[in-house]
Amino acid sequence: MSTDSTENMDTSNSQLQLTKKNIRGWYFYSFSSEPFVVSAVSTYIPLLLERFARSNGVKLDNHLLPCTSESDKCVLEVFNNYYVDTSSFALYTFSVSVLFQTIVVVTVSGIVDLWNSVRLKGMVLVIFSIIGAVSTILISGLEESQIYSLPSLYILANSCFGVINVVGNSLLPIFVSDLCRYSNVIGPDTSESSVEKLNSIISGRGASLGYSSALLTQVVSMYLVHKSKTQQDIQVAVFFVGVWWLVWQAPMLWLFNDIPQIEEETGSRLSRSRSYYHNKHIWSLTSLGYGWKSLWNAFKHARLLKDVMIFLLGWFIISDSVTTINSTAILFAKTELDMVTLNLITISIITMVDAMIGAFVIPQFLAKRFNLLPDQILVYIIIWTSFIPFYGILGFFFESFGLKHKFEMYMLAVWYGLSLGGLSAVSRSVFSLIIPKGKESTFFSMFSITDKGSSIIGPFLIGFVTDKTHEIRYSFYLLFGLLMLALPVMRSLDISRGRREAEELTDVISSREVSVEPTSLTDEHEQND
Repeated sequence: MSTDSTENMDTSNSQLQLTKKNIRGWYFYSFSSEPFVVSAVSTYIPLLLERFARSNGVKLDNHLLPCTSESDKCVLEVFNNYYVDTSSFALYTFSVSVLFQTIVVVTVSGIVDLWNSVRLKGMVLVIFSIIGAVSTILISGLEESQIYSLPSLYILANSCFGVINVVGNSLLPIFVSDLCRYSNVIGPDTSESSVEKLNSIISGRGASLGYSSALLTQVVSMYLVHKSKTQQDIQVAVFFVGVWWLVWQAPMLWLFNDIPQIEEETGSRLSRSRSYYHNKHIWSLTSLGYGWKSLWNAFKHARLLKDVMIFLLGWFIISDSVTTINSTAILFAKTELDMVTLNLITISIITMVDAMIGAFVIPQFLAKRFNLLPDQILVYIIIWTSFIPFYGILGFFFESFGLKHKFEMYMLAVWYGLSLGGLSAVSRSVFSLIIPKGKESTFFSMFSITDKGSSIIGPFLIGFVTDKTHEIRYSFYLLFGLLMLALPVMRSLDISRGRREAEELTDVISSREVSVEPTSLTDEHEQND
């Protein structure tokens, strides 16, 4: 064996080991942050917002009397003589938080794409995790009279989670590509089947680890709530979630690293541009606006990618429905079924267990057993999920079932958990297969805007319906209709066609960048200094 061959093999082994470390770091991203959205956002924050609103609210039928009973229909004055239902207050807060989250996500994701560095993305994950975790911990110390401090801190924490969600998801296709390239010494394994398989496996494992950590935090939270015996019981659980997030993000500091490789296409405008920003302009106003410019360009490029547009439209509807189902169900269980905190945590634990099963079993076993493509799996999950709001609608017509009893919530928690886990694993895997290489963060910011941006609409509409009817069960009609609307959209998705379109667009973008004088961008910036 020649010296060059030995050196190449050593280099490849070193690159493979770094890739595996990066993937482990990606697992920690999911393990540390998932309890925030699954436990805090899905269970504790809605209950806290409703409780804070109720303690500062008045009775629906007499605004001069304070809200004193859990069984009272109560409203909260948010503006001068404008009242909202105490359940709607939580839903409106979710809508506003997603709006702020979208603005922050777009701005940061563009900067991350400019650097094009795994190490930098890891640092972004850590920084925003710290800010989000500290904000979550501060929520645990609030008094009920601080009615507006709670939504403010939640909006800050949720915005931070949005950033790490986009940056973390953008790393998945990069690590899958590196693993395909460096795990084969002879040559890169870039076949579609291999890439799709690795995407599904790694994404599924990450989702399972995230739900495992959420499950563990829920079990501990249940113990803490049981021991608390005070009105602040939910805040004890929120405190634990914040500490968990703060502690477990630390390993990302040393696990994420860039992989040394021979620089190819050194004359490309893109690499020169990123190098320039890396050295001089990364936090300038110009670079802060790069995310919005990139997003605009990404939407223009996405118009050329038929299946990206189909997916984003379908996912907008699905995500809106699925995320709103959770917050609606929690508020419904508390206000209509009189379920206490321990009951709701138990429901959350059941959901997490089944979400873990769904994230692991659906992409890795059921898909293989029935020879299903990822886009086909999405369609079946939509049908499965639609049963949840349909069952709630039955309550209008039957007295004995249709979410009339507490035990029905436990059964639907199993149903919802399986669909939630499957969607979490399959959705980002599908999207990563149909986007252009080198634009992962920008396109995943589009994914996040579609994913989270839809949550501006759903909770707002349900909050509006609840304000007008003061009967949250009517929201199930809206949720069921949205899921039915998503079915024909996702049925038209074609992953194979989407991959070809993404590869063609990548080639077009690269050719345009190479055709432009590489120093022109740098000269332009130097003139602006």
